[in-house]
Amino acid sequence: MRTFPRIASAIAACTATASLLAFAPAANADEGIVTSIKSFPTSSQTRENLTAESTATEVEGDSSWGGIETLNVPQTASQAEKDAAAAEAAKKVQDEAEAAQVQSQMESASRGQARSTLSYTETDGSVSAGAAASIDRAYSLIGQSMDCTALVSYALAARGINFHGWPEEYANVPGGQIVTDGSLQPGDILIYANTGGWNGGAHYDHVALYVGNGQAVHGGWNGYTVALADAMLNQVTIVVRIP
Repeated sequence: MRTFPRIASAIAACTATASLLAFAPAANADEGIVTSIKSFPTSSQTRENLTAESTATEVEGDSSWGGIETLNVPQTASQAEKDAAAAEAAKKVQDEAEAAQVQSQMESASRGQARSTLSYTETDGSVSAGAAASIDRAYSLIGQSMDCTALVSYALAARGINFHGWPEEYANVPGGQIVTDGSLQPGDILIYANTGGWNGGAHYDHVALYVGNGQAVHGGWNGYTVALADAMLNQVTIVVRIP
């Protein structure tokens, strides 16, 4: 039997039939649509400058991205800058202190030139040295700009008493005594409860230093200056005397 040629013929017939089926249309019995199946070769296309857009740095000239002046970036000073600023601040404080010292010396010289030649230790032996020193200092401040409490405090400092407060608080001056017999002596402190002031009654209105002959040295008088004027004895509320 010659079997091999028949087998070869059958294989060839099957191969031919498969080739026809690969390209034959397939009918869809349900929808009546004819489709074909075909394999296409795979292809790829290389795009040039693929990253050109993401790395582009060119910007149109009229583009507005906000100016750097609109940025609020906190600035941190270097140590050298901090040291320079501290040195400048220290120098400013020193300059101000020196200027204040010069001003004080000028004011002292001015007060010395304006100082009255009146000395109570020479003209009236009944006045204590401390009272005379207070009156002498008060006279030296005439024309200076200060309020009534500052004037009396300066007068007290001339006799070694460091005190400052509201007008009524001068009734408690260290070493002071409230006079109740109606007598007056140069160097007494006069306290006024109501002289028509504008403090609304929260404190007594005024304090002054009595210098005799119905007169007193007042601070804050006639334009906030120190002046020698009537003592207004009919308005005095408290008299304080320091022996």
